[in-house]
Amino acid sequence: MFSAKGRLSTAIQWMSKDCTSNQAIAFGELSKPEHKNLITASVKEAIELSPKFPGPSVEELAVEIATIKLALKIAPHITGSIHIQTNPYYAYSTTKTFTNAWRIIHLTQHLHPTFPQSRLCLKIPSTWEGLRACALLEASGVRTLATTLFTRTQAALAAEVGCTYVAPYVNQLKVHSEPG
Repeated sequence: MFSAKGRLSTAIQWMSKDCTSNQAIAFGELSKPEHKNLITASVKEAIELSPKFPGPSVEELAVEIATIKLALKIAPHITGSIHIQTNPYYAYSTTKTFTNAWRIIHLTQHLHPTFPQSRLCLKIPSTWEGLRACALLEASGVRTLATTLFTRTQAALAAEVGCTYVAPYVNQLKVHSEPG
């Protein structure tokens, strides 16, 4: 039998393994006054980097940069991976999801050149197109997590395409946005 102290120690070790986020969590964190400078710097960098990353608006690029910066702030406190979600608006386009994932990887390398890509995992909605992007990414050595996964069929397909992780939802998405 474990002592309470032993269980707490085990729980802390387990919890410090990986860290995940999504746009809602990042928005909540970036809304805090202490992150004003992080947002300002991210917008400035997005303006400077936008010629290197054609496609997304400066605003979208700034959000990606700010989200990556938040994840990189946490990275020294965990032993495992940081999970960064691709833009959910691209969930029904394999090409846009794949491109977005690589942009996140390149931005991470730009912001922290010594951060090992092996500690980065891309969260991708488990639509048919998203899972096809996961297959392409995994084949090119990029770790993926199938998210917004509600069914066993989606989990089986995520395993079939080679996703490193799955994140099953046990509730409806509306619980995150509707009061009560």
